[in-house]
This record gives sequence, C-alpha cells and structure tokens, in this order.
Amino acid sequence: MTRVDLRTAASGGTGNRAAQRVVRAVREFAGVPLLVVAGFLVLAVASIVADQAHAPVVDRFRSLLGTVIGRDSATTALQAVATGLVTLTSITFSVLLLAVQQTATSLSPVVFDQFVRRRGNQVLLGFFVGLTLYAYVVVTAVPDDTAPVIGAALATLLTAIALVGLLVLVYTTIDQMRPVNVLRQIRDRTLRARHRELPLIMHTRREETSPHPVTATYRSTVTGYVTRIDLRRLGRALRQVPRAEIRLHVTLGGHLAFGDIVATVRDDHRSDAERVADEVRAAVVIGATPDLDTDATTGIDELANIAWTSGSTAKHNPETARRAIHSLQDVAARWLAEDVPDVEGRLAVVYPDDDLDRLLDVFYSLLIVSHESQQHMTAVQVLDAYGSLLAQADGTVRDRLRRDLATADPLLDALPFSPALRRARQRLHAVLNEVGR
Repeated sequence: MTRVDLRTAASGGTGNRAAQRVVRAVREFAGVPLLVVAGFLVLAVASIVADQAHAPVVDRFRSLLGTVIGRDSATTALQAVATGLVTLTSITFSVLLLAVQQTATSLSPVVFDQFVRRRGNQVLLGFFVGLTLYAYVVVTAVPDDTAPVIGAALATLLTAIALVGLLVLVYTTIDQMRPVNVLRQIRDRTLRARHRELPLIMHTRREETSPHPVTATYRSTVTGYVTRIDLRRLGRALRQVPRAEIRLHVTLGGHLAFGDIVATVRDDHRSDAERVADEVRAAVVIGATPDLDTDATTGIDELANIAWTSGSTAKHNPETARRAIHSLQDVAARWLAEDVPDVEGRLAVVYPDDDLDRLLDVFYSLLIVSHESQQHMTAVQVLDAYGSLLAQADGTVRDRLRRDLATADPLLDALPFSPALRRARQRLHAVLNEVGR
C-alpha cells in the first residue's frame, strides 16, 4: 500500500475529524453538563404540571408554599432568578477563566484541559446553566392566570444551593491552579495512560522476526497525533493472513505529518500484505491533538515543559522546577518497578515501546537547563533523581544512566560551586560505586 489516496489527503479527513471532535467534546466535557441540564428540563416540566394540577394533595402543598411565596411575586421571583443567574454565571466564569489562563501561561496549556475535565466543575456549570434554563422555561410556559408557586419555590431553593456551589467552585478553581496540584494531576493522568497502554505492550513484540520482505507500506494521509491503536482489529487481520507481520513505526501520542510511514507489513504475497495494511489504516486512529488520557508520553512532555521553563532563564522559578522533577522521578520509579507479564502467543505486531527512554531524555535535558540557567539547586534535584533511579534500574537502563552522567560531567563542572551541589555529586558517586560492585 505505497500509494497515497489524494482525495483523502486533500480533504484532510474532515468528516472523521469533525466526528472525533464531537465525540471527544462529549466524553471530556459536554456530557455531564448536558445530563444535568436535561435533568433540570425534566424538573421544569414536572413543576409546570404540578402548578396547573388540581389534585387535593397538590392543592394543599401549593397553598403551603403560597404562605412563603405569594402568588403575585412567584413570576417576579422566577424572572429575577433567570436574569440574575445569567449575569452572575457570565461574570464568575469569565473571572475563573482568566485565573485558569494565567496559570496555563505560567505552567502549561494542559491546565485548561484539566479544568474542563474535572467532574465537579462540569456538574456545577451544568447546574448554573440548567437552573437558568429551568427558570426561563417555567416563567414562559405557565399560563397568565396560573401562579407558578411550586416552580418559584423550587427555583428559590435551587438558587440558594447554586450560591453555595458558586463558593465551592471559586475555592476549588483556586486550589486546582496551585502548581503542586497541577503537577499531581498531570502525573496521575500519565500513570493512568501508561496503565491503559500496557495491554498493547504485553500483546506485541519489540523486534521483527519475519523472514519475508516488506511488501506493503501504510503512509499517513493526514497530519495529527496517534490517539488510539485498535489491537483487536490488528489481531483479526493477522488471523486472516497468518504469515504477515506488522511493524508499527509510531507509538501512542506520536506526531504524523502527511506521507510519514505509519506501518509496514512483511509477507510473501503483496495482495495479502496490502489487505493487512488497509486494516492497519482503520486500526490506527489519528486525532488533531494528543490525548493525555491514552498517551503517557504527552504527560511526560507536559511535566518536562514545566520543569524546563521553570528552571531556565525564561522563568527562574526553581521551586516549581523542583516539584516537577519530583513528579518525573516518581513516574520513572514506577515504570522501572513495572512488571510486564510475558504473554504467550503475542501478536505478530512490532510496537516500539519508548516511554522510558523519552523520560530519561527529559532528565538529561534538565541537566542542560540547569547549566543554561546556572541554577545549581535544579542540578542537585536532578542528580538526586539519577541516584535514586540508578539504585532501582536493571542492567540495560543502568548502563544508559551511567553513559548520560558521564556525558554530563562537563555541564556539572561548569556550574557555580555550592556545598549542596558538591554533596549531591558525592552521593551520586557513592551510588555509582555501589551499583558498580
């Protein structure tokens, strides 16, 4: 499959991209608010029916509420709730979005993603919008000769709840914007993404074993990021062509430009190989943006970006850099301790698992940024992380860490002298001597 479909390339997969954006918007943000708004619409219909019903129980309940909310003031109350909530919601969310934007500018754009993905934020936003819509529906649907007493009573009670929720939203937004919480959320989502990627790693190979030549190649016809790889579909394709072997040239989160090689297929029959390549094309989902929930390397890149900008001359914020390094060290330690089971009957799919290598590249780049900014405290944190990882790593990773540290010696020698840096280098040398034995 060496030929590129120019019609698909020209359109850029517009239809699929639009469908992906809609599905992703509902899954990440819009789904919960829409459910809450739908609940308020159901409540509005129920209150309208109750205000117009004349059953004895409903009449007594309406008379009881009428002692608190007068018939003449019920409509006025609903109008005040509707207009007041529109004003309050617009002002509040504008201010909160400014706070989120400020944090995103200083840390990472992923802050926006975290803010909209939180279920609590989604519920509160849906509550404000739903209550406003409830008030408008009730005040316009009830006839002029009927006082919406029940609807106004419910709106008053729900408005009190909404004001309390507003205080909760303001506090939680401020709490979410603290750097330590931003970093913790990115770390947690990175670990969850790696956990979701493990089945793909467990059931695929790292090296090619097929003796057949490459007889089909799948090239990207769009530009974007790999957001999902359907392993079941690849398995079905290989069961139909058992001699074939698929080599994926991309990983989850990898960027693809037009014409980049996505996969190659080895088989002794070209037509069978091209049929498998067509299935690979359907199995590899390419989105417009990376998805942190399915790709661990996106989270690593976000943490690395925060550590780099905070520790460099761009920000000179060593405290935030220190916390980012702690998060990176925690992720690396967990991945080193990861026990990937040896699954029998792995698929003939070669998948390059480079998550740990990219993470170790980040640690070396942080030594470079500490040299660039002359921040010896950042270098101390990175060296301590290296020492901790050396004690946990196996032979292959340990050799990689040793080579990186040997290459970084000139960078460390060029840093300003400090007792903390001297002690960190001494601790590291002690660890190197220990693991060397």
